[in-house]
Amino acid sequence: SFSRADCAALQIGGDFFQWLRGFYYVAKRGSVTQAALEMGRNQPTVSHQIKCLETEFGVTLFDRSSGRMELTPEGKVLLDKVVSL
Repeated sequence: SFSRADCAALQIGGDFFQWLRGFYYVAKRGSVTQAALEMGRNQPTVSHQIKCLETEFGVTLFDRSSGRMELTPEGKVLLDKVVSL
């Protein structure tokens, strides 16, 4: 199980912005692997960023059932906020 203790950046800081960056690229590409390639990161790092955001906000940001990372309604709201940053 994944908990807040697994995510070190509970205050708004550089790690939090990296989580948002990972979220943005996954939303844009529909794939953690493709996002990781574009970001120059490895796939587990990007997956961790998404899990941290989901844990921090207490919501599911992506529907993973289709084999693609499809935004949930909550994910769409966050994407709108991230794009406006």
